[in-house]
Amino acid sequence: MKTKFFSFVILAFLISSIAFSQKAEKADTLNILLNNAKTKNKDLFLVFGWEGCSWCRLMDKYHDDAQVKVILSKYFVISYVDMVKSKAGENLFKKYGKGGTPSWTIFDKKGQVIVDCDNGKGNVGYPATEEELSHYVFALKKAVPDIPQSECDFLVSKLKEYRKSK
Repeated sequence: MKTKFFSFVILAFLISSIAFSQKAEKADTLNILLNNAKTKNKDLFLVFGWEGCSWCRLMDKYHDDAQVKVILSKYFVISYVDMVKSKAGENLFKKYGKGGTPSWTIFDKKGQVIVDCDNGKGNVGYPATEEELSHYVFALKKAVPDIPQSECDFLVSKLKEYRKSK
């Protein structure tokens, strides 16, 4: 009888430890990303994706473009979370992702969500259509009200350029 009781106690402890560590991992990952952005006095542009997603790879190319980086890095720290390879990424996606990939969410310096990729009709992901591009510009302007229209226009032109290469 004692053996069954101790086995039950150990099992209960292990289950609660795993659940707690997953919650802590999710919170720790987001806090690390937010703190990194905060130390740079920027907002966090969090992108969810995975290796096998062609639109995700296109979003990566767009964000890696030197001219795009010059503009976006003035306002944001862009962080990528692989929602397949990382349990923390999967958990963050469940909370902040918007169905499908890529998915993105912009957080302010206090860790509050400013805007995400949901335009009211679903995830715009990599903005490809005019409606999706409009939401992307809306999101940028909501996060950075003073962003010059010329920068938004340039970013849209780069999104279109990369979209053509798909």
